Amino acid sequence: MSESQYVWIPILGGLFGFVYAFGIGANDVANAFATSVSSKSITLKQAVIIASIFEFTGAMFLGASVTSTVRGKIFDTDAYEDEPEIVMLGMLTSLMVATFMLLGATYFALPVSTTHTIIGCIIGFSVAAKGFSSINWDETKNIFISWVAAPLVTGAFAFCIFGLIRYFILLSANSFTRGYYSFAFILMVTIGIDMFFIFNKGTKNFTHFQEEVYDTKWVVPTSFGIGAFFGLLWLWPFGPIVKKKLDAKKMSNSEGNKSPEGMEATEKMKVENEDIEDGIDKAEEITAPKSVEVTVNPSSTTGNGDIVEKKTFKERFAEATYKQNLEQQSFDESKRAKECWENAESYDSDVEQLFTFVQVCSIIQNIDSIIFPSQPT
Repeated sequence: MSESQYVWIPILGGLFGFVYAFGIGANDVANAFATSVSSKSITLKQAVIIASIFEFTGAMFLGASVTSTVRGKIFDTDAYEDEPEIVMLGMLTSLMVATFMLLGATYFALPVSTTHTIIGCIIGFSVAAKGFSSINWDETKNIFISWVAAPLVTGAFAFCIFGLIRYFILLSANSFTRGYYSFAFILMVTIGIDMFFIFNKGTKNFTHFQEEVYDTKWVVPTSFGIGAFFGLLWLWPFGPIVKKKLDAKKMSNSEGNKSPEGMEATEKMKVENEDIEDGIDKAEEITAPKSVEVTVNPSSTTGNGDIVEKKTFKERFAEATYKQNLEQQSFDESKRAKECWENAESYDSDVEQLFTFVQVCSIIQNIDSIIFPSQPT
C-alpha cells in the first residue's frame, strides 16, 4: 500500500485534535484558573485571555517531554515495526474515543481527567491489537502511581503553605507589610521552579543542548537567579505601583463615604431598610415616575402577557460564556457553598486586596497551567 492511502488519518486526527483540545480547555483550564475566578481576582473573560497565552506557552516549552511518553513509552513500539499503519489507526481511534468520552463527561458535569482518558484509550488499543504483553507496564506503573500520589502530595503541600501564610502573614498585626515582602520570595521560588522545568524538560528534543550544554551546576542557579530577578522587579517598580493603586482606591472609598453624596446615599439606604422592615415600600413611591407609557410589542411578550426583554446575539453569547454569573450559579447549586462564602474567615482588607495581585501573578506562572496543556492532542 502506498503512503497516500493513509493521508486521511492525519487529516482526521488533526480535526479531532482540535475538538479534543476544546475539551481540555473546558476542564484543565478550569483547574488552573477556578480559584482565581471564584475569588474574583480576575473575571472569567480575563482568565480565558490569560489562559490562551500561557497554556500555549506551556505546551510549546514543556509539551515535548509528555508527548514523547505518550507517543512511544506506553506500549512496545517494536511490536509494530512491520505494521506502522496499525499504530496510526490505533492512535486515531484513541483520540476519537478520548474526544467523545471527554466531551460527554464535560456535558454531564462528571469528574474527568484528560490524561487518564487518552492514556487509557492508548492502552486499550494496544491490548486489542497485540495483547497485554505489548504494554510497557514499568512506564505505565509510574503513571498510575503519580495519579494516586499527586493529589496526596500536593494536598499536603497546600495545607502546609497556606497554614504558614495564614499564621505568619494574614493573622499578624502587620499583615500587609509581611505579605508585600513575602511575595518577592514567592516569585523567586515559583518562577525558579518553572524555569528549572523548562531547562530540564523543555529541552529534551534538543540533543545537542542536553548532551553538551545542560548541566545542573548552572541550570539550578540560573533558574532561581531568574526567579530572584522577578522578585526584585516586584520590590521595584511593580510593588510600589500596586501600593499606590491600593492607597488610591482606599482613599477614594474613604472620601466617597465622607462626601455629601456618600452620606446622602448611606442615609437613603438606612431609610429604605427601615421602610422594608415596616412593610412600606417608600422607595418605589419616591423613585417611581409620575406616568409611564409602555408600548408592548406582541412578539416580545409571553403567553401570560409578561414583557420579555429582547437581547442581541452578542448579549446572549456573552451571558452564556464569559459573562456568566458563576457565583450565583454555585450558590444555587449548593447551599453549602453559599454558607462557606458567607461564613469565610475575613482578614485585613488591604492584605486581601494585595493578594488579588499576588494570585493573578501566580496563575500566570502556575506550574499546573504550564504542564497540563502539554498533553498531546
